[in-house]
Amino acid sequence: MHIENCRLIKPLSCRKKTSAVEAAKLLRENKQKRLIVINESEYPVGILSTTDISNKVVAENKDSSKLKSEDIMTSPVYLVCDINDDANEIFRKMVHHETFFVPVLKDEKLFGVLTYGELMKCVHNKLKDGNS
Repeated sequence: MHIENCRLIKPLSCRKKTSAVEAAKLLRENKQKRLIVINESEYPVGILSTTDISNKVVAENKDSSKLKSEDIMTSPVYLVCDINDDANEIFRKMVHHETFFVPVLKDEKLFGVLTYGELMKCVHNKLKDGNS
Protein backbone atom coordinates (compact mmCIF):
# COMPACT_ATOMS: atom_id res chain seq x y z
CA MET A 1 0.00 0.00 0.00
CA HIS A 2 1.34 3.40 -0.97
CA ILE A 3 1.00 6.78 0.70
CA GLU A 4 -1.21 7.92 -2.20
CA ASN A 5 -3.90 5.56 -0.81
CA CYS A 6 -4.00 7.47 2.48
CA ARG A 7 -5.90 10.68 3.13
CA LEU A 8 -3.49 13.60 3.22
CA ILE A 9 -4.17 16.96 4.75
CA LYS A 10 -3.41 20.18 2.95
CA PRO A 11 -0.01 21.42 4.06
CA LEU A 12 0.33 24.68 5.92
CA SER A 13 3.64 26.15 4.83
CA CYS A 14 5.73 29.27 4.59
CA ARG A 15 9.06 30.27 3.06
CA LYS A 16 12.34 30.47 4.96
CA LYS A 17 12.31 34.28 4.74
CA THR A 18 8.74 34.63 6.07
CA SER A 19 8.84 36.79 9.18
CA ALA A 20 8.30 35.10 12.52
CA VAL A 21 5.33 37.38 13.11
CA GLU A 22 3.70 36.38 9.80
CA ALA A 23 4.31 32.70 10.57
CA ALA A 24 2.72 33.05 14.01
CA LYS A 25 -0.31 34.78 12.48
CA LEU A 26 -0.58 32.01 9.88
CA LEU A 27 -0.60 29.40 12.64
CA ARG A 28 -3.21 31.32 14.62
CA GLU A 29 -5.49 31.97 11.63
CA ASN A 30 -5.42 28.30 10.65
CA LYS A 31 -5.68 27.03 14.23
CA GLN A 32 -2.58 24.91 13.76
CA LYS A 33 0.41 24.13 15.97
CA ARG A 34 3.04 23.70 13.25
CA LEU A 35 3.81 24.61 9.69
CA ILE A 36 6.32 23.36 7.17
CA VAL A 37 9.06 25.75 6.08
CA ILE A 38 9.94 25.30 2.42
CA ASN A 39 12.77 26.54 0.24
CA GLU A 40 12.53 28.10 -3.22
CA SER A 41 11.98 24.65 -4.76
CA GLU A 42 9.06 23.98 -2.38
CA TYR A 43 11.07 21.30 -0.57
CA PRO A 44 10.63 21.04 3.24
CA VAL A 45 13.66 22.41 5.08
CA GLY A 46 12.21 22.88 8.54
CA ILE A 47 9.22 22.75 10.84
CA LEU A 48 8.08 25.83 12.72
CA SER A 49 5.84 25.18 15.70
CA THR A 50 4.16 27.18 18.39
CA THR A 51 6.69 25.59 20.75
CA ASP A 52 9.55 27.00 18.63
CA ILE A 53 7.99 30.45 18.87
CA SER A 54 7.54 30.12 22.61
CA ASN A 55 10.99 28.69 23.33
CA LYS A 56 13.12 30.54 20.79
CA VAL A 57 11.40 33.93 20.69
CA VAL A 58 9.30 34.60 23.77
CA ALA A 59 11.38 32.74 26.38
CA GLU A 60 14.59 34.31 25.05
CA ASN A 61 12.99 37.76 24.85
CA LYS A 62 13.95 38.19 21.19
CA ASP A 63 12.47 40.84 18.92
CA SER A 64 10.06 38.83 16.76
CA SER A 65 9.88 41.61 14.18
CA LYS A 66 13.54 41.00 13.30
CA LEU A 67 13.34 37.21 12.99
CA LYS A 68 12.58 35.04 9.98
CA SER A 69 11.11 31.55 9.98
CA GLU A 70 14.53 30.09 9.20
CA ASP A 71 15.88 31.66 12.41
CA ILE A 72 13.53 29.75 14.69
CA MET A 73 12.46 26.63 12.77
CA THR A 74 13.50 23.16 13.80
CA SER A 75 15.77 21.80 11.11
CA PRO A 76 16.54 19.53 9.37
CA VAL A 77 13.28 17.71 8.74
CA TYR A 78 14.13 14.15 9.78
CA LEU A 79 11.39 12.42 7.84
CA VAL A 80 9.94 13.32 4.47
CA CYS A 81 8.19 10.84 2.20
CA ASP A 82 7.07 10.61 -1.40
CA ILE A 83 3.48 9.99 -2.49
CA ASN A 84 4.60 6.62 -3.91
CA ASP A 85 6.39 5.39 -0.78
CA ASP A 86 5.23 2.27 1.03
CA ALA A 87 2.90 3.15 3.93
CA ASN A 88 4.22 0.33 6.12
CA GLU A 89 7.79 1.60 5.74
CA ILE A 90 6.73 5.17 6.55
CA PHE A 91 4.88 3.89 9.62
CA ARG A 92 8.07 2.17 10.80
CA LYS A 93 10.04 5.39 10.27
CA MET A 94 7.43 7.49 12.09
CA VAL A 95 7.68 5.21 15.10
CA HIS A 96 11.48 5.32 14.97
CA HIS A 97 11.58 9.14 14.77
CA GLU A 98 8.69 9.53 17.25
CA THR A 99 6.84 11.87 14.92
CA PHE A 100 3.13 12.29 14.37
CA PHE A 101 3.17 13.82 10.91
CA VAL A 102 5.23 13.60 7.75
CA PRO A 103 5.52 16.07 4.86
CA VAL A 104 4.61 14.27 1.63
CA LEU A 105 6.25 15.13 -1.68
CA LYS A 106 5.04 14.76 -5.23
CA ASP A 107 7.58 15.51 -7.94
CA GLU A 108 10.04 16.62 -5.21
CA LYS A 109 7.66 19.40 -4.01
CA LEU A 110 5.55 19.63 -0.88
CA PHE A 111 2.19 18.07 -1.71
CA GLY A 112 0.50 17.18 1.56
CA VAL A 113 0.93 16.00 5.12
CA LEU A 114 0.38 12.49 6.38
CA THR A 115 -0.62 12.36 10.03
CA TYR A 116 -0.13 9.36 12.27
CA GLY A 117 -3.89 9.13 12.78
CA GLU A 118 -4.65 9.11 9.07
CA LEU A 119 -1.95 6.51 8.46
CA MET A 120 -3.53 4.29 11.13
CA LYS A 121 -6.97 4.68 9.52
CA CYS A 122 -5.52 3.80 6.14
CA VAL A 123 -3.77 0.68 7.44
CA HIS A 124 -6.86 -0.34 9.44
CA ASN A 125 -9.14 -0.01 6.40
CA LYS A 126 -6.71 -2.01 4.28
CA LEU A 127 -6.67 -4.81 6.89
CA LYS A 128 -10.44 -4.66 7.33
CA ASP A 129 -10.93 -5.06 3.57
CA GLY A 130 -8.76 -8.20 3.70
CA ASN A 131 -5.87 -6.79 1.72
CA SER A 132 -2.33 -6.96 3.02
